[in-house]
Amino acid sequence: MAAPASGQPAVKKPAAPTPHPVILADVKITVPGPLPLVFEALVTPDKVAAWWASDVRIEPEYGGRYEGTLPEGRVEGTITAIDGPSKLSFMWPIPKEGGSTETSVIYELAPKGPQTFIHLIHRSPFAVPGDWNGIWQRALNSLKTMFEGGSANPP
Repeated sequence: MAAPASGQPAVKKPAAPTPHPVILADVKITVPGPLPLVFEALVTPDKVAAWWASDVRIEPEYGGRYEGTLPEGRVEGTITAIDGPSKLSFMWPIPKEGGSTETSVIYELAPKGPQTFIHLIHRSPFAVPGDWNGIWQRALNSLKTMFEGGSANPP
């Protein structure tokens, strides 16, 4: 970098800070079902409708839709990773004044004997008001209830 004409050394501007992702939810649960069946319950519309949302539309492929209607509003996401039966992630734009905030939801699944351990992380570039941990805990409890043979109550 050349020195300015004033004879003073050039000052390099610092790079703009990169926003650190905010974790909106971090939920862990063990579901009483084998890994392939639990993964199927995350990507099959009629199964997702039984535990999570109504009016479900899912295209279980990279770039496919991941949509459903919750009491809090409509989720219109896009699948960003699908590596069955161990991982599913989707972008979920959450509406806000003047646009939306692109959030990401990641399901990581692992066998735990005859059961399946699920770790869900919901991230955002900025804080988003709401009880996200509670929303996801209720959703995953509903999934667990479905596998226990009970009546799942979509949140």
